[in-house]
Amino acid sequence: MVTTFVARNSLKRNIDAQFHNLSEKASRRRSKINEKMKSLQKLIPNSNKTDKASMLDEAIEYLKQLQLQVQTLAVMNGLGLNSMRLPPEMCFSTGTLL
Repeated sequence: MVTTFVARNSLKRNIDAQFHNLSEKASRRRSKINEKMKSLQKLIPNSNKTDKASMLDEAIEYLKQLQLQVQTLAVMNGLGLNSMRLPPEMCFSTGTLL
């Protein structure tokens, strides 16, 4: 009877320890994700979203705009056009899109 109690107690401690380890890992993962989301938000100009889904949507749209600008500049460069002929909305001002 005593061995049964000790075995149950040991099993319970083992389960509790495993649960604690999983909680610690999940907490660290959430913390790391939150840090990365804050870093991403700093990279996106005029970003004011707070929820993760909206921030990711905003980041995707911004990257699409940047990709379009790169493609446009590559085409213009291939045609021998310089950046002075870009429309104002395609020009950069202090690192942000106008």
